Amino acid sequence: MKRISVLTFCMLVFAMMGGGAYAAPETSYKVAGEAAVDDRTVRDLVELAKKYDATGKLPRSVVLEGNPCPRGDAAICLLAVIEKVLDKSRTEGKEAVAQEDLEKINALHEALQDELAKYEGYLTRREEIKSILAKPEEPAFEYKVGVNGFVRGEGVGNFRLTDFSYAPGHGEGRFLYRVKPYAYWHPTDYLDIHLEGQGYGFTGGSQENNRYSLYQGFIEGKLPEKELLALKVGRQEFSYGSTFILGPNSFYDGLVFDSVRLRVRPANPLTVDFLGGLYGTPFAFGLKGNLAGAYAIYRFSDDDALDLYGFNDTGSIAHHSGEHREIWGLRGTAKFGPVSVEFEPVYETGRVFNPASGGNDDISAYGGHFDVNMDSTVAGHKDKYQIGYAYGSGDREATAGVRFRKEFRNPDNDSSLVGDMNVIGDLSGITVGKHHASGLHDFTFGWGIDITKGLNFSATGHYFLADEVEYGFSRNLGLETDFNLTYAMSDNLSLIFAYDHFFTGGFFRGASGSSGDIHYGYLMLQFDISKSKPKLKPVKG
Repeated sequence: MKRISVLTFCMLVFAMMGGGAYAAPETSYKVAGEAAVDDRTVRDLVELAKKYDATGKLPRSVVLEGNPCPRGDAAICLLAVIEKVLDKSRTEGKEAVAQEDLEKINALHEALQDELAKYEGYLTRREEIKSILAKPEEPAFEYKVGVNGFVRGEGVGNFRLTDFSYAPGHGEGRFLYRVKPYAYWHPTDYLDIHLEGQGYGFTGGSQENNRYSLYQGFIEGKLPEKELLALKVGRQEFSYGSTFILGPNSFYDGLVFDSVRLRVRPANPLTVDFLGGLYGTPFAFGLKGNLAGAYAIYRFSDDDALDLYGFNDTGSIAHHSGEHREIWGLRGTAKFGPVSVEFEPVYETGRVFNPASGGNDDISAYGGHFDVNMDSTVAGHKDKYQIGYAYGSGDREATAGVRFRKEFRNPDNDSSLVGDMNVIGDLSGITVGKHHASGLHDFTFGWGIDITKGLNFSATGHYFLADEVEYGFSRNLGLETDFNLTYAMSDNLSLIFAYDHFFTGGFFRGASGSSGDIHYGYLMLQFDISKSKPKLKPVKG
């Protein structure tokens, strides 16, 4: 029997669909020298075509091997599949299309996007296609129970883990764990119930600390079949943007608030969150106080967005009457081909305690960051390059422990902008012994590569320069280098090995009399083991 090539099969698919939705160019499909797609792409296209009846009935004579399939012809096949998926989504709802199929189509869409753009029919439906391929915000399950977290063995040299302080000649190690059993119930599309406990602790040497409590517990209600309003009440995390200001502090014990969040979506591109609540104990690193404010996001596209936010934060360990910090920020993200850019300036006002006068001073501090990332493929391996700059203003009087009104502070989180070691905790600076460097300049450069599908290596450097120091001290804080090897054994199990080295600068020598570098290494197992019941679409009568 005559064998039918993949190209012929693709053309038959397109012809059976009528060919009207996506008008192909009049020129020949085969172009001399055109790159062919790999066998996996062809296999995925044929499987999807079968599943979504894009072919009527797939002939047994169709084979996966044989003549190469040019990229342009693969794009025609994909367009046929997408049209069927769009029809199914319009008539039965997006949930009628399996998420794993959407992810597969999305990968093909990304790989063939340049070819797809040659078809006028695709251009007129591009936004609808991106909408159906977007990851769903709502859970695709009725209930889910499980446990996630990590266990980590870590060791340091010339550093103290109990208070993250420089300690020349001191070394220690510890075993640290974070275990979160959870149960999520989503009985309807407009009601979510979320319970999550947490056990967190560490042991090693003279260290011993264990805490067990409710980590998250909230109810979220939405308007049925609408996205206009969503109200979430209870203990919950807040995580926005690159977590420069608000993040989950996930490398340690997390950060939650006993709070209320109202999400308003007056138009599809615009989302505004209004939130307010108390720092949740015991997982707030000793912080007490409250947080209130709003965060707005306007999305021009999937990759281009503008965020505006304002928060009033009274959280502190040793709170004084009248102290509060008002945080005003703007965040912009944009993507230009393989290059993505993020810019986030922040201004802080409010009142801060002055230990010299016993009163409060007006705050006037500013900071922010600018980052550029570029994706590329070298010898078949995906890699990523990063350069960035972060800044937090300092105060010369703060170096003497007197006034801190110009010193920029980040709320408690584990932003990667200041490295992995926590030698530099945030952009407010660092204290070594009895000497304080106020404010920070952070120059970042990094590179990462996917060695295999499940194995990634990254190397990142942060050069730190203090904004203000005592007279006679060096502003050079040092260079942190972070090396990370991650092996994803499965979607819910990964192993991370990391070694970090902090080359101390002149400030450390002036403040401590030592030039010893800081070493940090760890081996961490991350896991998420769960059982869920998929959310089924009701059968229509």
